[in-house]
Amino acid sequence: MKKIILLVALVFLSANICSAAKVILVTGEWPPYTSEKMEGYGFLSEIVSAVFKEAGVEIEYQFYPWLRCERNIKDGKVYAAFPYIITDERKAIYDFSDPLAKSTGRFFYLKSNIKSDVVWEKYEDLKRYKIGGTAGYWCVKAFEDVGIKLDLAASDELSMKKLKGGRFDLLPADELVGWSIIKTLFPADINNFAVVEKPLNNDELRLMVSKTYPDAAVITKKVNEALQRIKANGVYSAILKKYNISE
Repeated sequence: MKKIILLVALVFLSANICSAAKVILVTGEWPPYTSEKMEGYGFLSEIVSAVFKEAGVEIEYQFYPWLRCERNIKDGKVYAAFPYIITDERKAIYDFSDPLAKSTGRFFYLKSNIKSDVVWEKYEDLKRYKIGGTAGYWCVKAFEDVGIKLDLAASDELSMKKLKGGRFDLLPADELVGWSIIKTLFPADINNFAVVEKPLNNDELRLMVSKTYPDAAVITKKVNEALQRIKANGVYSAILKKYNISE
């Protein structure tokens, strides 16, 4: 009996050690980049998984609202959140990995509400429109800095529903994400949606890394090196091709 108890204790201890050794990553619902509902958690999550596998580092994904993701990495509870772009405000608080993928942001609108393309050069040009947004995104502060208060929702899905319901005129969103949501929520009305020709942003998506998580700098170095290797050996391209996404 003592041997059995000792064996069970050793197995339990071993399991705890393995679990403790996992690097924790947090992300949210942002299909097709990342989603708890998708196979492989989305194409960017598949890239992240391939990177950490190449680096020989075991990971655990946890899905939360974006603001909670940021709090968790700021507090050092998790190693990193993704996908994020670099901003001056974030650089003061977090570290970042090398770029994992590209992102093009655009304004979505309803053709029934806006009859011609929206022409703008700077954010101030958009003050005549009602604009929505998702809490926690980089563009919220950018608009607030020029005196534009966004009608915010907790998720992109809720934001798109509000756009469809006429709550505002324009919705800033990643182009892939926006069309993915529209195809899921409003497939019969997809032809009534459009995007403004001028991009809101062209950015690079990265891991946003905690500065206080144990060995974070060492992990990030391994991650960056592994990312270059999966790009060189074809794994990276194969994942994008699987989702019909160009590099």
